[in-house]
Amino acid sequence: MDVVVARDVATQAQDKGTDSSLRPGGVLRQMLFHDNAPDGLSFKFFRSQYLPGDKAFTSPRHHHAFQQLRWTESGEINYGPGQYIRAREMAYFPRGAYYGPQVKDTGVGLLLQLGFHGEHQYGGVWANVREEAIKRLKEKGTFAEGVFVDTDPDTGERRERDSGQALYEEQYAALTGNKFVVPEEGYDSPILLHPQAFDYYEAAPGVEVKHLGSFFDHPGPHADIRLSVVRLSPGGTYHFGPERGQIAWTTDPGLRVEDSTYPELTYLYSPRDEKAEISAEGTVEIFVVEFPRLD
Repeated sequence: MDVVVARDVATQAQDKGTDSSLRPGGVLRQMLFHDNAPDGLSFKFFRSQYLPGDKAFTSPRHHHAFQQLRWTESGEINYGPGQYIRAREMAYFPRGAYYGPQVKDTGVGLLLQLGFHGEHQYGGVWANVREEAIKRLKEKGTFAEGVFVDTDPDTGERRERDSGQALYEEQYAALTGNKFVVPEEGYDSPILLHPQAFDYYEAAPGVEVKHLGSFFDHPGPHADIRLSVVRLSPGGTYHFGPERGQIAWTTDPGLRVEDSTYPELTYLYSPRDEKAEISAEGTVEIFVVEFPRLD
């Protein structure tokens, strides 16, 4: 199991759209975990502080081929007109579901993006083609305020696309020779969850669990992403099984992993095919995400 603490993770400022995100804003970000797993899963998990004024993160209405989970640590974070994820709430963003336009100018939160086989493109082979893909896009069109504008080669008409989507399409074509396609949405829109409204049940002595939801964006008996909250008390032990990769985090001090005790804002990654267990000094609440698997 990999463990990181927020205070030990370097913070980087997004450079107002001039970096590879191609979106405006000056978000302060901490990369917590990322992986390209043997089963084809690619993900990144990071913590962001959103800033007001000309440093606000903005994007047009758009959608993705990958899945997202967003959780707000403090304040409230916008994801569409009149739509906010408030403190200790989360929202699940399904594949293909449109959202936005969004203006993120306040709040601190976590963002998990995940996909399989090119749905999510981060690190690894994608890092090798990113800058060249951006260069080719700039030769064909322009980036402005999170939008890429070029001429549609089939119709000859002016075309506007979300800048992130345009980059994904260019990278995917460069590596595979195929057209990148965002699937039709199975869920109509992002799903906002209020974890505080769910009740715990006792799963074992010192272990209480809330199951928040299970969402299928892929076919298969194990293809769902599972969201839970676990509350540990002294004497309780929670087990991370080998069947799925898992991400977890807590805002409480006292989480124990092996022989170490961790402070508030601790984050965990248990890869697939590995086992781990956690316990607590005092009472600790942990949010747990179980990754889908396609086999």
